[in-house]
Amino acid sequence: MEPDWAYLPALALDLIFDKLGGEPLDRVWFGAVCKNWCSVKDQFRGKVLPRLMIPTKRKSRKERNLYDIVAERVYNFKLPVPYSKKCCGSSHGWLATVDPNYVVTLMNPFKNLKIGLPRLNRGLSNRCYYELNMRKVTLSADPISNPNDYVVAAVHSERCCLAFIRKGQKFWTYIHEDFFCFTDITFYKGRVYAAGRWNNIVSLDLCYSDDPYGIEKIMPNVLYKGGRNEPYADRAYLVKSLEGDLWMVRRFLGSRFFDEDNTEDSDVYSTGTERFEVYKLELDFQSGKLLQMLKLESLGDNILFVGDNDSISVSASYFSDCLHRDSIYYTDDFNEEDPSPYLSGPFDNGIYNVKDGSFAKHYPYNPSFKRMPPPLWILPPFEWD
Repeated sequence: MEPDWAYLPALALDLIFDKLGGEPLDRVWFGAVCKNWCSVKDQFRGKVLPRLMIPTKRKSRKERNLYDIVAERVYNFKLPVPYSKKCCGSSHGWLATVDPNYVVTLMNPFKNLKIGLPRLNRGLSNRCYYELNMRKVTLSADPISNPNDYVVAAVHSERCCLAFIRKGQKFWTYIHEDFFCFTDITFYKGRVYAAGRWNNIVSLDLCYSDDPYGIEKIMPNVLYKGGRNEPYADRAYLVKSLEGDLWMVRRFLGSRFFDEDNTEDSDVYSTGTERFEVYKLELDFQSGKLLQMLKLESLGDNILFVGDNDSISVSASYFSDCLHRDSIYYTDDFNEEDPSPYLSGPFDNGIYNVKDGSFAKHYPYNPSFKRMPPPLWILPPFEWD
């Protein structure tokens, strides 16, 4: 009697997965064997490492490379992603882009698939660069494994307001414009959460509008009001820890000096990451209130990846031989005024240690990448959450 390889016990699948070693693509092929292998979730959460999507050396207009920060090498295949497009999101292996008509397109570069979404209301904006009006786009689930049940959420417009849309809806649902200045949005335990620069945090029930003009707007649940008296952070990210908690990561920019080799103490002045702060959000799910924000001095078994992507946590113990513990791996996502805000290109990529405040590098800066889109963390098409 032949074994049914598609339905091996979970323990056997976990042993096979661990035997694959450190090569990330082997884990991708593992998940592509069959639907059941791809759907075994809990054992593999935190064991899949994101890769860095970077420009090609020859600045291909139609393709980009993937970079492995562990092996420190570029993969020998290319993703069909135009270099001229700034991606405003990386979620479940999908990328999001926006066009001048404010139409968001979801793109899966691994399977060469595209999904067009209804047009978003542009809102108040004087920016001539339309891509800057789309701060972040995220998905509740992979449209491949959940083709009829996923939600897209966006931080949009110059004021960084919120909107979301469910598969099959013809119109976006908009949050009241009194709530703005958000930098990240995520799905957590059946609700949508958003965080902003002034320590403002809200949550949203997934109720949908049929208003074709976007006049009808919903009011969010305010978890923390924030405001001008709060310490200003240039970016705030939301990430689900490996323990199942919701964390907020605040990123502060400051004055740092870089030359073309991305080293300090040079004569080129730029704004770069000065520090991060991480908070555990203790929530009362019955009342929908925030009980407290607990500042973390250690990340435990979590290593974080933040930027224009969905914020990701991976296991420090699983990657103990190749990643820095208590660290945040970040990419340059600060482009407030111009798609190419730095004369030297998107240099602000690195590793920040939460315990001692030190910095390290994960990707060598290349001067040839001037005026190119910033590197972006992306997960391969392997279901991990």
